Amino acid sequence: MTHRSETADFEPIISRNVAGRQIGDALRKFVGRGRDWSVKQLANRSGVADRLIESAMADPEKTTEWRALKAEHIFSIMAVLGADFTGAVIELMSQGAFDIPEDDGTPPAEIAADNAEDNATLTRAALDNVLDGDEKPQIRVVSSRMISRGMRLRRMAA
Repeated sequence: MTHRSETADFEPIISRNVAGRQIGDALRKFVGRGRDWSVKQLANRSGVADRLIESAMADPEKTTEWRALKAEHIFSIMAVLGADFTGAVIELMSQGAFDIPEDDGTPPAEIAADNAEDNATLTRAALDNVLDGDEKPQIRVVSSRMISRGMRLRRMAA
């Protein structure tokens, strides 16, 4: 009788090196000389050791110094660096991240009314089926506000 393995031999759709490179690229955008955060500041705020952050910032294809971060480390770094960093990491998966604002007591109807006004702005811009160059900056601001409000409503509904 032949022994059969109970586990399948699957490869993840995102390899360890690709994930590592994405995290490293995102870290280098936010951390280091001339950036908003130093490695030491991030380590102190996140609780992740400097050497682990520095190792994750290395390119896994170019150096043996690279080490993958554990899930709790990357989550801690994401919590400190925020949605822009998290979005830079997960855009590899065609996903985005947004900060969820704290509940400030605004009634849901007021949030919905504000979104209706912004939706009217989007509708006017899209009427000709072309987002012109002068409309694009406004669309980015308006759509971000709408997403933020949507996240507030989602938090209220939790």
